[in-house]
Amino acid sequence: MDKVNEFEHGIDTDTKARSDSLRFGSLSNEQFRHGSSDELLNTEDGKKAFRDMVETFFNLQRKRLRVLASYAQGDNYSILAGSRRLDKEKADYRVRHKWGGYISSFATSYVIGNPVTIGILEGAEEEQLKVIEEIEWQNDINSLNSDLAFDASVYGRAFEYHFRDKDNVDRVVLISPLEMFVIRDLTVEQSIIAAVHLPIFAEKVSATVYTKDRIISYKPFSVNLINLIVESEKKHEYKDVPVVEWWNNRFRMGDYESEISLIDAYDAGQSDTANYMSDLNDALLLIKGDLEAIGMSAENAAKMKEANTLLLQTGVSTNGQQTSADAGYIYKQYDVQGTEAYKNRLANDIHRFSRIPNLEDDRFNSTQSGIALLYKMIGLEQVRKDKEAYFTKALRRRYELISNIHKAINKPAIEANKLTFTFHPNIPQDVWTEIKAYIEAGGNLSQETLMNSASFTDYKTEQARILKENGASDSEIDQIVGESDGKQADN
Repeated sequence: MDKVNEFEHGIDTDTKARSDSLRFGSLSNEQFRHGSSDELLNTEDGKKAFRDMVETFFNLQRKRLRVLASYAQGDNYSILAGSRRLDKEKADYRVRHKWGGYISSFATSYVIGNPVTIGILEGAEEEQLKVIEEIEWQNDINSLNSDLAFDASVYGRAFEYHFRDKDNVDRVVLISPLEMFVIRDLTVEQSIIAAVHLPIFAEKVSATVYTKDRIISYKPFSVNLINLIVESEKKHEYKDVPVVEWWNNRFRMGDYESEISLIDAYDAGQSDTANYMSDLNDALLLIKGDLEAIGMSAENAAKMKEANTLLLQTGVSTNGQQTSADAGYIYKQYDVQGTEAYKNRLANDIHRFSRIPNLEDDRFNSTQSGIALLYKMIGLEQVRKDKEAYFTKALRRRYELISNIHKAINKPAIEANKLTFTFHPNIPQDVWTEIKAYIEAGGNLSQETLMNSASFTDYKTEQARILKENGASDSEIDQIVGESDGKQADN
């Protein structure tokens, strides 16, 4: 019988029973909430509640996250768990398909594959953009954003941690959702009051809690024996919890989490097909007829089968009648058309409900106009809009934290509330068709725009080459090209 609040129901890797249904408990994606961090960490009731949160994270939430990670990596949990074939002598292929990783990679690249552009509202200090550019360069921020968006796509949430390193440089780093959770307050704003980092090394957990003004480290403890004893404590100047939680959507669900049952069914269908193909080689030999009359014994049949030859000679029975003999193999009939239609239907459903377009669909590839193509991607467009809304909140909090620390240590200010974030969908654009239509409509384009639109060159490169062909010296080229760069920066 399943236990109350069991992480999974009906799945046990030690049993011979087969189950094809993977479900997560209600607490596996629950948000942790409490009145205040001081009460949580300094009172007896609070400490008990905190310990329960850590235990729930390890026993329920982390297990869900690990299952989701298995689908992103192609080691799909359901097809690998338990005993699928109850007969030991039968083939037992476990064919896995990296649907989860494909869906998350596609969605992430589409939404944030191109760098996010940061701008400022009118009236804000433009100098802060140079400060932001320096921070982005120090932290390889485009790569970090991509990793955060991918984690959010897989787990439904992602985490970044802020600190200043030994060289007093602002650092922003990724922390896996398998190692961190946040605690929010009980207000309608649900502000973060603490973040808990729980990395595991050598079967020991080194816990750290971040509050709005403190960093609290605990003595290492075992996952199976949670013992929260404070080891050290120090202050920080961020005036807020130095952690940003990225949400993938309102429900903090991964992009393929709802389609796991379809992925499992697809894995099972392909595995059953592979098992059938293997089992066909071990089909049963059927010999029909009067075996005594033809002198067929079990030993002779085995020898002939082993030699891939079967000699059956008929004779005359005691009644004077002609005997007969026939041999053949018994095997399960394979409905190729029905089986393939079933698997294609599953694949189409995975694309439909994850809202990732099927690029191999002839109906998709037959689209000619850009507008028609966008209509076929309207589901993914809705996903993009949702993601951008939540990612914008995370980005704004990122620069609010940096702004706080800069104010505390008298570094160049950043007005986080005056920053704008522009996302650029990573989709092929037929730029030259647009240029042609614009010119035919009576518009004029500069040579600079035309050169920068080409994939094989750009305006700066071509201008330098043209000047060189016309006999200009290197110093003249550098001066003219440099002035052009300055004008572009001013614009």
